[in-house]
Order: sequence, then C-alpha cells, then structure tokens
Amino acid sequence: MSPNALAPVRGMILTAFSIWFVHFLLCWAAVEIWPHGPVANRMAWAFTALALAAMGWHYQRVQRLAGQGGVVGFSHRFAQGAVAIATVAVLFTALPAVVFVP
Repeated sequence: MSPNALAPVRGMILTAFSIWFVHFLLCWAAVEIWPHGPVANRMAWAFTALALAAMGWHYQRVQRLAGQGGVVGFSHRFAQGAVAIATVAVLFTALPAVVFVP
C-alpha cells in the first residue's frame, strides 16, 4: 500500500481525535474560568452536544467515503474505530459535568 493511499485514513483519524481535543480544551477552559459553577457545567453539556454532532457528521463522512471505495477493508474499520474511541473520549471528558453538578 502506497503512502498516498493512507492519506484519507490519516485524515479521518486526525479529524476524529481533533474533535475530541477541541472539546477537551473548551471544557477545560470553561472549568478554569468558572470553577465549581453551574455555568461551566452548562457549557460542558453544550460543548458535548456539539462534539457529538460533529462526530456524527464525521462518521457519516467515513461511511460515505467507504461507500465510494475511498477507504476499504481494514482502513475503513480503523477509521470507524478512531471515531468510536474519540466519541467515548468526548463522553468521558463530559462525565464530571454530569457527576459533579453544583
């Protein structure tokens, strides 16, 4: 497999984890600005909803590219796995906002 053939897969993996990373930074910033406050929790819930919507959009993009033959076999499963792992990371990042409600 040539390095150029892996470019779409790398982009899909990078996109999935970038969505999680931006979500993590926004939640962390909200908690730093409004520590132990309900504003930070509400913002974390809003950021989580946006991140999950972005993950859904990205998953559809992965499926569409697989349907067009751009990503097949193991590469498709690997891209799906990256979306799944990043989605769990988004939910895990938001867990303190649900558990520690002020």
